[in-house]
Amino acid sequence: MRLHDWFNLAVLGLLNAENAFYLATGRGFGVFYTSAMVYFLLDTLFVGVFPQSVKSPVVILAHHLCTGLYMLIPYHYPRYHWCMAHCMLVEVNTWLLIARRTLGGRAVEVGFYASWVLLRNLYYPYLIWAFFEEWRRETALCGSAWNPILVTPLMQALLTGLNYHWTMQLVSKLVWPRQQQPQAGQAGATGGRRRAGDGGAEGAAPGDAGGARKGGGSPLAAGGKRRPGGLFAAAAELAGDNSAYARHL
Repeated sequence: MRLHDWFNLAVLGLLNAENAFYLATGRGFGVFYTSAMVYFLLDTLFVGVFPQSVKSPVVILAHHLCTGLYMLIPYHYPRYHWCMAHCMLVEVNTWLLIARRTLGGRAVEVGFYASWVLLRNLYYPYLIWAFFEEWRRETALCGSAWNPILVTPLMQALLTGLNYHWTMQLVSKLVWPRQQQPQAGQAGATGGRRRAGDGGAEGAAPGDAGGARKGGGSPLAAGGKRRPGGLFAAAAELAGDNSAYARHL
């Protein structure tokens, strides 16, 4: 996974720079498009050969296939180059996600959460409307609603819904943290039921390391270290558990 992370940091950094140059100048789309397509092809091969390098290889492979097909629209319709460029802005958040896991740092963490909300929760829903308007214009030009641009608002709605699904997972970790612990506690218990004399573990709250809670009600991680709390901890846990999910655009 480490090699895959460094590969993505390097290539996504280049893609984000090329995208920024195109959005700022209106030039260089051909280079940006080719780089993006080559990246998705190489990453598809890498994940196919080394599926253990990511947590959800099937999700990433399906995503890359859909993205490659989606990218055929700006290839055949140059007036929609901007659509791809604006969709690919989400790769800034993906880069920050991987950088948070690989490099760390408070600035990277804050940037990750801020870009998540701005790009995935706010800008992507706006693009549904923007692409719908482009479809209406294309319909007026060609005289039929059944044109290739119809795919764009539908795909954007699907991707936006996926973003909100992941966001709700994050929020649920904050609002109902105790309800998500029993399975972890049960998985940690070995040999069926605990005996009453095993260190007072019987009756311990689920989700504690070894099934035992120390110090009354304070959740402790293995080794006696206190688990971090708050939004950053929950979001970091979600992002780590679903590293493939943010690679959807």
